[in-house]
Amino acid sequence: MSESMEILRLFESDGRMNKFQNLFKQLTYVLSEENIKYVIIGTVAYSEYAPPRATTNINFMISESDCYKLESILKEHEIDFIWNAYQQLLIAVKDDSDETKKYPLALSFQIITKGLTFNQPIPREIFGVADVPVAGPEVLVALWCLAVSKGYSKSYYDAQMFIKLQLADVDRCAAVIDSLQESDADKVLRSILTGNAMHVDKIDMDEVLIMPSELIQTHEEIERAKAHRYNASQERRRQLHEGIKQVK
Repeated sequence: MSESMEILRLFESDGRMNKFQNLFKQLTYVLSEENIKYVIIGTVAYSEYAPPRATTNINFMISESDCYKLESILKEHEIDFIWNAYQQLLIAVKDDSDETKKYPLALSFQIITKGLTFNQPIPREIFGVADVPVAGPEVLVALWCLAVSKGYSKSYYDAQMFIKLQLADVDRCAAVIDSLQESDADKVLRSILTGNAMHVDKIDMDEVLIMPSELIQTHEEIERAKAHRYNASQERRRQLHEGIKQVK
């Protein structure tokens, strides 16, 4: 299991976790068999490049035509799903425990943003499935900037951290954002690069650049500390592994 998927071990219901893993494996197999291109985005993708974050959802991005094709396939396999208010196809993993209500595990599929492509995803192993295509850092930054421009203010911090921690190449981020159609994502990226924070409680795209926010600075310091701890733990693990090899 990859580092990013270890964050899902917070669940006490082994049965539901097994269902979640098996459903993920089944769906990736179906997507491959049906030649449906997809890429993993969201928190799981974030955790492939930065210190892992807790999540209860694995988010896929596929084309609009394939999304409706998948809908037919799920009906054939008798897999229950719904379309939520954000036009995402959502598959929930349920059991009879109260945990389902507290931590609803789900797999969600959303339509790829116009202007984006599936080019150059990063292959990763997730739940024992090899070569799962995960969105690259620059695509993630573009998606977060787009989300902020549409009012999802929390995504600002994710995009900002990838830029500040040099997890994404700025020029490539700008190129991806330029490909987006009818978007104010470029203004969001510009505010990150200038070091000025945006209003994050209510986005006003006409007043995109304002004085730096203490909240943003505090968040940046927290993220840097988390990244430092994560890298330190990875180094300790490497040293331990090397020590075991020398003993052998």
